[in-house]
Amino acid sequence: MRAATVFALSAGLTLPALATAPAAYAIDMTRAVTYDDGRLVVDLPAQALWAKVSVLASTAPDADVLATSDDLRFEYGDWATERITGWVTSEALKLPEGTALGDYPVVVEYRMPSGTTQKWTGGTYSYKLHTGVDTLAFDRKTTSYDNRKVVLSGTASTWDPSTGARTPARAGTKIQVSVNLYDLDYRSRTAGLTVTTGADGTFSLPYTPNAEISGGKATVVEPAADTDPDVGRPLPAVGIEKLTYRINAGQNKFRVTKNTDVTMSGTVQRLTQDGWKPFAYAPVVTANTYPRGDLAVPGQMGSGTTDAEGKFKYGARATYATQTYTYLRPSPYFEDIPYDQSEIAVPQPLTYSVLKMSMDQYGEVHATAHLNGGDCANEPYQLQVSFDGGRSWNWLKSGKAQYGNGYSYCKVDIKTWGYVSATYRLHHYETDRYAPKDSGTVKLSRTETRFSAFSITPNRPRENSKMTVTGTVQKKTNGTWKALSGAKVTLVFRPKGDRNWYWVTRNVTTNASGKFSFKATNYGDGTWGMYKQDQAGYFYSESKEKYIDAI
Repeated sequence: MRAATVFALSAGLTLPALATAPAAYAIDMTRAVTYDDGRLVVDLPAQALWAKVSVLASTAPDADVLATSDDLRFEYGDWATERITGWVTSEALKLPEGTALGDYPVVVEYRMPSGTTQKWTGGTYSYKLHTGVDTLAFDRKTTSYDNRKVVLSGTASTWDPSTGARTPARAGTKIQVSVNLYDLDYRSRTAGLTVTTGADGTFSLPYTPNAEISGGKATVVEPAADTDPDVGRPLPAVGIEKLTYRINAGQNKFRVTKNTDVTMSGTVQRLTQDGWKPFAYAPVVTANTYPRGDLAVPGQMGSGTTDAEGKFKYGARATYATQTYTYLRPSPYFEDIPYDQSEIAVPQPLTYSVLKMSMDQYGEVHATAHLNGGDCANEPYQLQVSFDGGRSWNWLKSGKAQYGNGYSYCKVDIKTWGYVSATYRLHHYETDRYAPKDSGTVKLSRTETRFSAFSITPNRPRENSKMTVTGTVQKKTNGTWKALSGAKVTLVFRPKGDRNWYWVTRNVTTNASGKFSFKATNYGDGTWGMYKQDQAGYFYSESKEKYIDAI
């Protein structure tokens, strides 16, 4: 059919005199449409009491009336057949013999309840050849995984309004086929195809839908100037036969470095009337997400194809630790999408920042750092020591990283006894989550010290009397003990029967020979001793204890 183009008729057109209805009874007509069988429909409402249509030879004021009919009835529209709601003639309008094919102006007269007779000038009557598709059929009612092709066959014909006869469409008539496909995406998609008719009006179109055909339409397109295309013919549906399979998959490695392939291998079987058989030449995929039930393969890591025995082997690349899912590439022909699940560990890189190491006067090494790289809490690390400048390393102590401030980094904090002179580092060994990483190295050393002499005179001083304290402090240099000048020492006392030590004199400085001498008050019976105060670059040392029985 053809929707009308509106023509404005001249005010001087010779037609029966008509009264003008009050505004309350006016309606808004917009179109006149010619159906494929030559009937004319105008969009008057059902309340109209009477209607009459006339076809004019032209838009000229004195144009002849070629055909007229008041035999109209009201019909509701049909979306499927593209019919509109309105008043339609009971049969095709017959124009005089010899009338040329073309579009002719239309005048509509009508009367509404309680109104007067009105006139609408506009629209056209399509007095043309009408060509459309008559029959459509597929050669199969279903497709299967192994046999997916269908052939659509049909016929097209042309109706001639001058004779009322319908004959085969002209050879070369172009037909567009729109196919509605329903697949695992749970949506319809349209595939546009074209085919042309033969001399007898027939056509044939092979097609591989790879989905269920849920409908569609075949329509004549690009008609000749003297032809209007009919409403498209609906396509019959074509279902699909479902297939059931099972899969077994494995991998050659569990832990790999980033962007390194693992080898996926396994077998696929399909269920047949004779039981489970190898599924040959089927496409297999491995992804980091399980199949969603549609055609997509999000997070694909690798793919391959089974051989004649249903076996497969291919590489899958991982960039981070993940679960893996191996299954056949989704297809609407599968009853379900079973998969085999596994796991790949891909250790991620770590970095250190804010690294600090120190060794106190007692020889305890304290190392702190920030470990950066994501969720690294509880990642293991070691404090290591080297005695040959970093050529070889030995374990000292292990620890686990803890969350730092705001979870933006992980905190490393470890203490243990060190050595007089050595090189230290932090070491994170490889885990499933993170790659191995060493911190920078730090050399720590202090000089050993000792009290080579310590004496108090007299041996038995009186209580609260003065006594002389003397001694010598030395440092070890290149294996030799030498005087340590400038060291500060402290005299301490533990009274008899007391467990605590109390300082008596402090900040006594050794001379150039490492010696010290000073007076101190005796506080009674008890034990006396000396210790060297903290000094940068030197270890702590203390003298032997001396017990004095006061008089």
